[in-house]
Amino acid sequence: MNVREAIQKRRSIRKFKSDPVSDEMIQQILESARLAPSGSNTQPWRFIVVRDSETIKKLKIACYNQRHVGQAPVIIACCADIKAFGEFPKRIDELIAAGALPEKTREVFVPSLKKGGMNADIKWHLLIAATGNTDIAIEHMVLQAVELGLGTCWVRWFEDNKVKELLEIPHNIEIIALLPLGYPDEDPPQRPRFSLDKITYYEKYGHGINHNKPPAE
Repeated sequence: MNVREAIQKRRSIRKFKSDPVSDEMIQQILESARLAPSGSNTQPWRFIVVRDSETIKKLKIACYNQRHVGQAPVIIACCADIKAFGEFPKRIDELIAAGALPEKTREVFVPSLKKGGMNADIKWHLLIAATGNTDIAIEHMVLQAVELGLGTCWVRWFEDNKVKELLEIPHNIEIIALLPLGYPDEDPPQRPRFSLDKITYYEKYGHGINHNKPPAE
């Protein structure tokens, strides 16, 4: 299966078989996340693999009793660590040494991050960056799961504090999504998608592919 096939086959699975998922498969899925790109290679993602049936039942309750959360044999809590940006200067030095960034990057970005400490505004922007980076890693896992014959479903509707308490997640760690994982017990059709001409512009917002073409005679 190539990447295009995995993208086309991917579905949000809300009905799972009880069959266990092997350790090897879980490691392969986590490895796909580890290899994801991130801004300045900060790699802020953190993952908690949950297989204990009692904990999964409690997670289901914290997810407003969504059935598929309780059905999945594995839940991966996908989190972002804001403190990962504390190593930002080190990551920048690594990228400069590798020739990926110019020397002046150190002078521009590192002082701007340190300026004023970790105030609310900086923390908010770092959270946005960490969320976007972690989202990329999650989708790597989703597509890897498809190749392995497994199904997933992004879950963002949950009581944050309850999940943090259940999984003993520290305050500096933000839960980005819960990812139920298992063998699908359904084969849903693809949900309707907008056509490309509805979501794509060229050169400027609102300009379609035929925007600059003269009208037909």
